[in-house]
Amino acid sequence: MANPELDEMLAAATAAVGRMADLNDDYEAIRAQAADPRNLVTATVNGAGGLVGLRLDPASLRLGASELGDLIASTALIAAQRAFARRAAITEEFQSELGAADNR
Repeated sequence: MANPELDEMLAAATAAVGRMADLNDDYEAIRAQAADPRNLVTATVNGAGGLVGLRLDPASLRLGASELGDLIASTALIAAQRAFARRAAITEEFQSELGAADNR
């Protein structure tokens, strides 16, 4: 004997698990980039804010170590903020989809 209500619940759970896997893939695909105003430093981060790329213009090497370090850190921070904003938007979209699915 088939139970339509149980079948519907199982289908919804299966869809939610699939969407969570997609959500993880979406997070892993995030890359955000920032450059300082003089384009001496360009930082690229992943969805967790981890630095995955750093480009230093040759002119940046004329800066002192402390100034260059501060410039790298501040540029990477801006890139991380962009990545976190993207991650938040993806999460909000996911939650909206789950809410819409619950209302069906």
